[in-house]
Amino acid sequence: MNRVVVVFFHLSSSILFSQPINDINQEIREFEIDCTIRALEVENDSTCWFAGNNNKFGYTNDFGNTWKENVIKYDTFNLEFRSISVTTNSVFILSVGSPALLFKIDKNNFNYKLVYREIEEKAFYDSMQFWDDENGIAVGDPTENCMSIILTKDGGNTWNKIACENLPLAVEGEAAFAASNTNISLASDLAFISTGGKEANILVGTDYGKSWKKYKTPIIQGEKMTGIFSIDNLSMDTVIIAGGDWSVKQKIKKAMAITKDGGNSWQLIENNPGYTSCVQFIPKTKNLVSCSTTGVFYSNDFAESWKKVSEEGYYTFRVSKNGKYLYFSRKNKLLSIEKSSLLRK
Repeated sequence: MNRVVVVFFHLSSSILFSQPINDINQEIREFEIDCTIRALEVENDSTCWFAGNNNKFGYTNDFGNTWKENVIKYDTFNLEFRSISVTTNSVFILSVGSPALLFKIDKNNFNYKLVYREIEEKAFYDSMQFWDDENGIAVGDPTENCMSIILTKDGGNTWNKIACENLPLAVEGEAAFAASNTNISLASDLAFISTGGKEANILVGTDYGKSWKKYKTPIIQGEKMTGIFSIDNLSMDTVIIAGGDWSVKQKIKKAMAITKDGGNSWQLIENNPGYTSCVQFIPKTKNLVSCSTTGVFYSNDFAESWKKVSEEGYYTFRVSKNGKYLYFSRKNKLLSIEKSSLLRK
């Protein structure tokens, strides 16, 4: 169990307003930014938050017309954030590497405080989500013989690491991929966590992370850069997983699968986009979007077939609550686009 003394900070640097690269077509809004972004989180239809390297985080609250960015200052660290989650009043961002640093940011005044610190040499956190305003979870690579999972039950003020005796064992070489902040998917009080590397498994936690089971998947596995890179759920039973072989991105064999019984059994999706860093359901539909550095893909038939809708690649994306807007990110770029425009590309 790890705890940390809370330390308070204030955002002393000025907020910068990013300007659009292309403001001719207001259905497609592109922005240049001096960082690489693998962590996005949609708050509502018009608001999306991001976190990246170079200590940066920020947001748009006008459908991507403008983006406001700032930095976290902590000692002399040049921090890279690959995990972000949002509650009603706060934003949480978590750095990769050691020390692992988790900050809670007040949306109203942008004050921030360090709420969790882990100095374990192997610490590397990959993804973070909140079920509600009180209960949250983050997952990282093993530092012992299990995945690193931390929980909060008080709105993110304190975080506790689950002991390995209370988690399924991880095999040597099993870890998670910090590709898109989508290693965790939540439904009701359930958490679905994906792994990769030597084995590609799904961990299912119940009762906000109190108990856990491990389910094997048919996704390609066995090598360091193979496995599940992204997971999303349509319901408590229906979950899609995607990834593949990062070293051979065009390989489609065993790169995507779906379960309709909560992880007990999985069906491979043979016709898929190949390597995928992020996959998401369009809210309240069976339609899906996926992306990687090879492009953006769309399915309107429950993942049975996929159409490439953009040659431009991205690390991650999120869909607005109403399903109308999508937000994408990669190195030095943010993009917001209406779904109708994406499908016309």
